[in-house]
Amino acid sequence: AGSMDPIVIGCASQRGLVVTSTDIDPRRSRDRVDDITKSTFPDNSFDVITIMEVLEHVTNPHAAASELKRILKPGGRLILSTPFIFPLHDRPMDFFRYTKYGLQHLFGDLDDLVIEEQNNWAEAMLILNVRLSAERSPLAKVLGGIMLVLAYLLLPVAYVISRVIPTDFITSGYVLTGRKRGSLSGI
Repeated sequence: AGSMDPIVIGCASQRGLVVTSTDIDPRRSRDRVDDITKSTFPDNSFDVITIMEVLEHVTNPHAAASELKRILKPGGRLILSTPFIFPLHDRPMDFFRYTKYGLQHLFGDLDDLVIEEQNNWAEAMLILNVRLSAERSPLAKVLGGIMLVLAYLLLPVAYVISRVIPTDFITSGYVLTGRKRGSLSGI
């Protein structure tokens, strides 16, 4: 789900790959309407599943994790991103935030599981302020724009202080990759 970048689809097509985009909302332009918590795709359908910033919008994350693993081919790769400390979005369909431990709980049976922070704690603090620009209030939009400029100026400072005070206690989100047990040739 989410927007499919035409460049990504074009590159995939040039390599002989087939990209299938899905969304639960039929009003969004996708190849197929599908509910990730009870997918209509057959078992072992995909070599790779990419699900970016979707899991927080799912009402039953355990069912979604189970379905993703069911429709992934043995040896197939799951690539997933989800927010942790991040403002509400796509209201009212924003239900959950995940820690790396929660993601480990949901996807721990995948092989080669890697869960990484999207950014360090200082960068996450800058991102939170910039997100004001996504609010409806004109004042919030202006303040968010100002914070965007400040964030670019403060990015080198954020980098340095995150090295001086290294911690993983705050990030704006996580990226997860893993493989379904079994073998798949060519991936």
